[in-house]
Formats: sequence, structure tokens, C-alpha cells
Amino acid sequence: MGLNEFIGITALLYALSNPIGVIPIFLSLTQRFKDIKTHRIIIIASLTVAIFLICSVLLGKQILSFFNVGLDDFRIAGGLLALFIAFEMFQARYGGFMQTCEEKTEAEEDVHGIAITPLAFPLLVGPAEMGIMITLSSDMHQWGSKVMLISSSVITSLMIATTLWMATPLNRFMGKTGINVATRVMALIVAAIGVKFIMTGIRNQLPGLVA
Repeated sequence: MGLNEFIGITALLYALSNPIGVIPIFLSLTQRFKDIKTHRIIIIASLTVAIFLICSVLLGKQILSFFNVGLDDFRIAGGLLALFIAFEMFQARYGGFMQTCEEKTEAEEDVHGIAITPLAFPLLVGPAEMGIMITLSSDMHQWGSKVMLISSSVITSLMIATTLWMATPLNRFMGKTGINVATRVMALIVAAIGVKFIMTGIRNQLPGLVA
């Protein structure tokens, strides 16, 4: 994996996670907590994101083998999920989530309830991010490339933590309009990668379509 590809994957993961678009939800979830608890939530959420992404890299082939799913099938599914997220981001609705009554109660009693769900999963990392990491990991057979994917996951998690750490000043500076604009710009990246994944999967599955 070259430097340009490494930077591209990191940018893609950050765009998919879209922590800037999550800022209003994050502030709403943590407004009743003191700074110490808020910082704990950020740390736990970022670590959870890193764990999800790294596990996708290390266990990608095993997951595909266990479910007897082909790489190109998974590539198309991941691309469709990325497109779905991109459409939500274009409408500035990215980050919608559902919580059960039990999850809401847990969130009110313990910061872990907010940090892990819904903040880390599914707001910051979900099936699309994990699917793309599994696909990329399966495409890269050398351990050096997998180490680069893991490094990209760690850097993305640090970037997410930094964004959430600066959530209040960013929200004040950018405002709702600025956050929506940034989200839509990120959506273009996500949509483009989603289309690329889908087209690659279709070409591999149906080579007769390629002239």
C-alpha cells in the first residue's frame, strides 16, 4: 500500500464516520455531563471505533468464510451501504439511530451506555465502515498492507476523538449550516467510493459486461 492509498483510506474512513455531522447529536447526548465524563465518553467511543475497524481488518477473511460469502458479493453490499449513508448525508440526516428503552436507561445511568451505543455504534462506525474494511483487508494479502490498514484505523479514531473534543467550539464556529455543508462534501467522497466498490464487484461477477 502506497502513501496516497493510505491517505485515501484514512480520509474515506473519516468521511464515512462523519464526526462533524455527529457533533449536534454528541452535544445533545452529553449536555448534562461534566467535562470529565464527557472526555471519558470520547475516549471510550474512539477506542470502540478503533476496535471495530481493527477486528474487521484482522478477521475479514474468517467472517466471509464463516458466512460463505464471496468477496465481490461483500464488495457490492458494502458499496450499497456506503451509497445509502451518502444519501442520508446529502439530506443532512446522517446519524439517525434508534434506542430501546433499556439502552436509554443505561445511557442515563452510565457513560458507557452513551459511548458504546449509540455514539460509537452505529453513529460513528457501522456495517458500511466494517464492510469496507473487510473488503480492503481481503484484497490485501501482505501483512505490511494490513498493518497500514490498522494504522489507518487508529489514525481515524484519533481524528474522531479530536473532532469530538473540539465539538463545542466547532459547533459555535460552523453552526448548523456549516456542519451540513461539510457533511455533504464528505458525502461526495463516500458516494464515489460506494460506486467504485459496486462497479468493481459487478465487473468481477459479470465479466461479460465489460467490453
